[in-house]
Amino acid sequence: MDFQHQRNSIGGIVTGLDDVKQCVSSIISTQKGTIPFMPEFGCDLLPAIGEIGQNAIDYLIAVYSREIPLQEPRVEVDTVAGEADENGKITMNVYFTYTPTNETGSVFREIYTK
Repeated sequence: MDFQHQRNSIGGIVTGLDDVKQCVSSIISTQKGTIPFMPEFGCDLLPAIGEIGQNAIDYLIAVYSREIPLQEPRVEVDTVAGEADENGKITMNVYFTYTPTNETGSVFREIYTK
C-alpha cells in the first residue's frame, strides 16, 4: 500500500486517491531542480513567469501533461485546463484518473505571472 505524510498534520497519513492528489499537487507546485537529490522532480515553471495569460497557460498545459505521467505512474492525466485574470493570476486545473481504482480526481494551482 502506498501512503505518505498528510500535509498540515501531525502524524496523519494519506492513502489512495488522497495520496495521489497530494503527489500531483507537489509535482505541479515544485520548480524542477530545487529538491536536493531529486533534480528531476517537479516542473519547469519559470518560463511561464512574465508571459501573457494564454501563452503561459499553453506552456503549463504542455509541461503538466508531460511531467505528471512521468513522475506519478499511478495516474492518467485526463485534462489540463487553465484560466487567467487581468492581474496576471493563472489558475491551472489538472483532472486525472487514479488507475488502480479508476477513481477520478483533480488538483489546482494558482500561479502569478506578473
